[in-house]
Amino acid sequence: MPGPCGAHAAHEPVITRFVPGSLLVIGVLALLACAPSADPAGTSAARPAAAEVAPATKTLVMISPGELPSFADKQILPAGAAVTTRMRGKEIVNAKLAFRDEQGLPFPVLAETLPELNTPTWRVSPDGTMETSYRLRPNLTWHDGQPITAKDWVFAWRVYATPEFGVARTGGFRLLDEVMAPDPRTVVLRWRQPYPLAVEEVDILPPLPRHILEQPFGQLDPDPFMSLPFWRDEYVGAGPFKLERREPGAFFEASAFAGFVFGRPRIDRVRIIYIPDTNTGIATLLSGEAHFYMESSLFGEDGIVIERQWSADRGTVLYEPISPRAMGIQQRPEVAVPPELATDVRVRRAVAYAMDREELLEVITAGKGLLRDVYTHPHADYYETVLRAVPVRYRYDARRAQQLLEEAGFGRGADGTWLTPRGDRFTLEQWYIGGASNERESNILVAGWRRFGIEATSHLWGVQRTSAEERSKTSGIFGGSHNVDDFHSRDIARPETRWTGSNRYGFANREYDRLVEAWEATLDRTERIQHLAQMERIVMEELPAIPLYYNPRVIAFAAGLKGVASKLVDDGGIERKLWQWEWQS
Repeated sequence: MPGPCGAHAAHEPVITRFVPGSLLVIGVLALLACAPSADPAGTSAARPAAAEVAPATKTLVMISPGELPSFADKQILPAGAAVTTRMRGKEIVNAKLAFRDEQGLPFPVLAETLPELNTPTWRVSPDGTMETSYRLRPNLTWHDGQPITAKDWVFAWRVYATPEFGVARTGGFRLLDEVMAPDPRTVVLRWRQPYPLAVEEVDILPPLPRHILEQPFGQLDPDPFMSLPFWRDEYVGAGPFKLERREPGAFFEASAFAGFVFGRPRIDRVRIIYIPDTNTGIATLLSGEAHFYMESSLFGEDGIVIERQWSADRGTVLYEPISPRAMGIQQRPEVAVPPELATDVRVRRAVAYAMDREELLEVITAGKGLLRDVYTHPHADYYETVLRAVPVRYRYDARRAQQLLEEAGFGRGADGTWLTPRGDRFTLEQWYIGGASNERESNILVAGWRRFGIEATSHLWGVQRTSAEERSKTSGIFGGSHNVDDFHSRDIARPETRWTGSNRYGFANREYDRLVEAWEATLDRTERIQHLAQMERIVMEELPAIPLYYNPRVIAFAAGLKGVASKLVDDGGIERKLWQWEWQS
C-alpha cells in the first residue's frame, strides 16, 4: 500500500541479504525520504551510444510462474480473463515516465525530471483541479524505431479510459480528467482533484504506440481490439529489451534494445520461461538451466531449499519480507457460505481469532517474515500512530472465538462441530492460488479451523474455476495480499468492470469510503496519516479481510550475474535496473 508520502515512502522494512552457505546478514536499510530520487543511472543528459557497452552473448534465462495474457504495461483484458502478480515479464519490454528505485521512490525514465509540488510542473488550482507536467527526454524511440511523442500518452489515455477495458475506474487513473500534448515533448496530466500519489504511482499512464494502434482502435470494437496480435506476438514497447519470439505456454525471448533511454543493456538476450510448479522451477534453477527466479514466485522456505543446495560460489539468495498476505472474506450474503460470514461481523471475528497466525509466520516464512497485526508495515514511521487507532489484535484465542460464535447464535453439535443458527454445519471453503507456500498456508489454516470445530476445506484455485467473476463469487475465504485502501465501494468487482477491482468480495462502508477519498485528496502528510489510521480502524473492526503476515519474497540468481538490485519495498523497483545487469567473466 502506498504510504502517506506515496509509494511506501514511509516503510522501513528490514531487509537481509544472505549469501548461500553463510546466512550472513549484510545490512539493514531504512527508507527515510519522501522526495523523488535522482536518476540512478546518471543519464539525465544524452544516453550513451550503443557502442559504449559491448553486449555479452550468453542468454539470460529467467523463470516466471505464469504467462502474461498481454505484454502491455497496463493490462487490458477480454471479459473473464485474469492476471495475477505471479505473471511476470512485462517489465522486460516496457518503459514509462518513471520507474521506482529499490526504496520505492520514483525516478525519471522517459521523462527528464519529475513534477515537483508548488512549481509550474505540479500545480493545484483554486477550483480543486490539479495538473502535473512532464518533459520527455529527446530522441526517444519505440522498439520499431518510430519516435515516441507526447501524443502517445494522449492516445494511451483514450484507450485506458474506455470502460469496456476494465481500467478506467482503477487506482489513480479514475481521477484523470484529461491528458494533453502541447508540444511533442510535453505531457500534461489534468486531474479532477488533488492527488498526492500523482507522481509516485508510476503505473497510472504508461504510453502506447499510437502509430500502430490508433487506426485499429478507431475501427474495432473492444473485444477485437484486445485480441489483436500486437498485445501478444507483435508487441512493440520502449523497454530495455524488445520482443523477438514467443512460444505460447512455454517462453518468450527478447533482445537488447540499442535505443533504450539508458543505453543498450549489457546483456544481449533474455528468455523468460514459464514454470508454474515451484519445485520444478527450483530444480531448473539448481540445474543451471536458468539463472534468475523472478519475484512473487518464491517465498520463505523456498529460499532455504535453494541455499541448502547452493554453495557460496553458485549463486545468491535475497530475502525481502515485504509481500503482504491476508485472507479476503466474501461480503456478498447471496454468495457467502454460511451467509452469516457476510452479514455478521462476529462470525468473521471468530474466524480470525481461531487462526494461529504465529504458527503460519514460523512455518511459511521460515522465521524470516513479519507478523501483520494491521495493514501498515511494522517498520513504517507512522506504525505506532496506526496501532493507537486500532485497539483490536486478532492473535489466536479459541475462547474469544467461541464466545463470538455463541453470541451470533451458533452452537455445538453432538460431535463438537459448530452449527449455524439454522442447525447446519458451519462449513468454510478456503481458496488459494497454486504454489507450495500457498498450499502449506491453506493446509495450516484449515487444520486449525477444523480443530476448533469449523468444517473447513482447502481448494486450489484454477483446477475447476478460472475466471475473475468466479473468483469474486467464491463462497468463503480467499488467500491474497490486500492493502488498507483496497475496499472502497467504487472498487467492488462488478460485471461492468469485467469483475476487476481491488474490492473483490463486495465490502461497503460509507465512513470508510469517505476516509479513503480524503486520504487520496489530501497533500499534507500528517493529515494523510490520520485518515489512514482511521481507515485501518474500520477495516480491522469490520474485517473485509484478515491480515496475516509479511512473507519474505525470495530472489535467487546464479553466480556470475551482477548488478541485480535488491528491492526493499512492495511494488518498488520490479525492473531491478535490469539494463545494468551483466555477466562477470
